[in-house]
Amino acid sequence: MAITTTTIAKAAGWARTDVIDQLEQAFTWLELHGTEISGLVTSISDYSGGGTVGSAGTDYFDVPVTTTSGIGTGATFEVYRNGGTVNTIYVNRPGYGYTDGEYVTLSAEDIGGSANGAVAIGITVAVDGGATPVGYGSTNQFFDKNFSPAVDSTRPWGVLKQDFDTNKRFGVTYRGFKPYDDYRMSFTAGSSFFPFDTTNTSDKGGRYRDSFRGTKHLDISVFSDSTNNSLDYNIDDSSQISAVYGGFQYATINSPTTHDLKLNVYRSSIDPSFAVLSFNQPSVSGVINDSTFSTFIIHNFTSDLWDLDEVFSAGMTFIDVDPSLNQSEGNTAMIGFKTILVGNRYAPSDNSTSTRTAEAGWAQIYDGSYQDARPIKTYSITSSQTNYTDSANISDGYNTIDPSHATIYSRTGGFKDRGIIENNATAYGNRYPITTYRSVIKGIPINGNLIPCPYYMPDDFVVIDLQLDTSGQDIVQGDTITISGSEVYTVITGSYNKSNETAGVFFCARTV
Repeated sequence: MAITTTTIAKAAGWARTDVIDQLEQAFTWLELHGTEISGLVTSISDYSGGGTVGSAGTDYFDVPVTTTSGIGTGATFEVYRNGGTVNTIYVNRPGYGYTDGEYVTLSAEDIGGSANGAVAIGITVAVDGGATPVGYGSTNQFFDKNFSPAVDSTRPWGVLKQDFDTNKRFGVTYRGFKPYDDYRMSFTAGSSFFPFDTTNTSDKGGRYRDSFRGTKHLDISVFSDSTNNSLDYNIDDSSQISAVYGGFQYATINSPTTHDLKLNVYRSSIDPSFAVLSFNQPSVSGVINDSTFSTFIIHNFTSDLWDLDEVFSAGMTFIDVDPSLNQSEGNTAMIGFKTILVGNRYAPSDNSTSTRTAEAGWAQIYDGSYQDARPIKTYSITSSQTNYTDSANISDGYNTIDPSHATIYSRTGGFKDRGIIENNATAYGNRYPITTYRSVIKGIPINGNLIPCPYYMPDDFVVIDLQLDTSGQDIVQGDTITISGSEVYTVITGSYNKSNETAGVFFCARTV
């Protein structure tokens, strides 16, 4: 049951491009990169037809191809009418497998309806590379990446093409990662990506470069004619979904590049499709939370709960921990599992979310307030110190957790404030535990607020509720917790208090 692990390390002095390189290598090791594709539609050579529908201007987004003279698949187009007639067509999704000059048609029913005067549109497509189509991605590299974007050269990015089921309409997910300073990055996901380094906003063009594609509110956060879907533009990344999460932090805030940067990857042996990734800077002093940063799971599973002909999988789950403490005995340690349920959004105050995601059925969609806009569900596993002094007086409400959490109380101190009644007086008994405490929690749901839950973590990843009599113990990523000679775990992240005793909860992977 022992997991396998690898580390991609960058020495002090690393740059943001090195972070993209770390992710690319990690995804290669995990076999997450999808296969190469080519024959992507970049623009239109010519089109005809459409008919006349009424007299007003009407727009049709993400219109699929009905027939083709070749074998290309997946391309979609946007059709705009002015005075009832077609006056502009843009490429939306680029698809793949097309040949330069391939002839495709759009159904009259998708552009106004034949009963209203619409007729089919015939389109001659142009592909990237012309007669020699350009290939994108491979099993050992990003689908697309840019270390020197023309519009924003300080923010490199990479896009993972993740194949779930390429025979399904939405069986491929594209994930974008973009460091926007030396310790944080934004991330997005979508069902299609337009990987071209030129912008063509004229009729028959493909519009903005290097951008996620699809339908507003379903696949992308805003219309496809917006630069906000593009990884190449200098938009406010702090307003992206990462900011709603609290920041996809990958390094220390204080002089991050002066410390080496490690991306540790832990892969299950029970389910090799499941892995946990964690950024770590071991030379940063302090408790575990000072040197261990974003610890996350890229959803890499399918479920009978959804059909990839209807939705695409976009979820990422973060293992979020309360800060570890050096004092104030009795503070509750907590690990939270926060799942990003939608692909991307432009700003927390905007109701533009992408909701064609498989996990979106459980999302909190914007209804007028910032808090309700958060596309996050979380649940927590908590533990309190049990080694209190006689002067400790824990109130009934002490262990109150955020009401938005679904909480599992593994071991709490609340019951310790109940005295032993003797002769109508309260006499506090011995509050010290008889033995050290090591509770191993298995069968962890990917998120306890997803009901029914689509996936449970394999049993080689656990939460350990740990209590040691000795106070002041430092526990960091890579330390081991031995349950028995045949059951040993390595610490990935955790939350604990080391005043009077050392106690808390730790997310761990089994190594023996």
